[in-house]
Amino acid sequence: MRNSVKNENRYSSQIKIYDVAGRAGVSLATVSRVLNHPEKVKAGTREKIEKIIRELDYKPNLNAKGLASSKSTTVAVVVPELTRSSIAGMVDGIADCAMRRGYLLRLFVNHPSKEEGQGMSSEHNLWGEVLASSVDGVLYINDEITEEHLEIIRDVNVNVVLTNTVCSDDSVPSVSIDYKKAAYEITNEMIKKGNKKIWIITSLRKYVVNDLKVEGYLEAMNEAGLEPRVISVPGKIGAHEKEYYELLSKEHPDVAIVVRDSMAVSFINVARNLHIHIPEELQVVGFQNTKYAELSRPTLTCINTPIYEIGEEAMNLLTELMESEEDIEDTKKLVDYNVVRRESTRN
Repeated sequence: MRNSVKNENRYSSQIKIYDVAGRAGVSLATVSRVLNHPEKVKAGTREKIEKIIRELDYKPNLNAKGLASSKSTTVAVVVPELTRSSIAGMVDGIADCAMRRGYLLRLFVNHPSKEEGQGMSSEHNLWGEVLASSVDGVLYINDEITEEHLEIIRDVNVNVVLTNTVCSDDSVPSVSIDYKKAAYEITNEMIKKGNKKIWIITSLRKYVVNDLKVEGYLEAMNEAGLEPRVISVPGKIGAHEKEYYELLSKEHPDVAIVVRDSMAVSFINVARNLHIHIPEELQVVGFQNTKYAELSRPTLTCINTPIYEIGEEAMNLLTELMESEEDIEDTKKLVDYNVVRRESTRN
């Protein structure tokens, strides 16, 4: 009997907000409203959820501010794996703005599930943790925004701003650069300089921002009557280097535009190993301007994505959404970008 009680308590301690939502057949946002603003939920629904909460012995996160408390002045920052060099700079911009505005930050790392088919289950679990922490708003950093992601974002009961990414839904606030325009402009610049054989190298995995870069490239190439070539490679260094060797041992372009700096630097390394001279025979353009660009040899010309400014602007927008009593019309913010020219192109 003692073991049975022990096992039951262990199970109870693992109950999460999404378990309550699943049992009740409601959204995470509805459970969150019952916990934080019960007066906003219909009596029948509220009573049903409260009963399930008691049955499951669900305990809200201890960091939450009580069931119907005032604002916690806390913002969740949801980031992908922390190994990316761009994340730190973006969080710096967010943190500096949050300090000025009087908000605290809570960091959530969105570790992608390694098991096939478990991606969205992991996403629901993440949002359950975010909502249970009783934050006032969310800055969501995720390259991959699918319709399933949007369904979750639309359903939660807090303001969410997509940070350094965009989506097809005009109602979802976002802050980024104009990726399509940037790719169009750099491609057009390379065409005007007399280059005809221009490739774009993108990720095998589909990301919204990378798709926009490809769209801009294709538009410029088609306008010029040139044959485009889109090459998709895996994101991991060992995997895409193998493909680079296979490509470059047969032919090389005049210019390669690469959607991520780390992929661009790998491309340069393989080209040099094959004795292809950069930039005399092959020019390479990156698309972030991270630390890799300056560490590369030769140094990498880049579209500069101003990550600090994007983080700062995203926090500003989120603050406006949280504090304004009126609807804000302009919720799609575009931050200025520029080209940083270095040794990998002929300037």
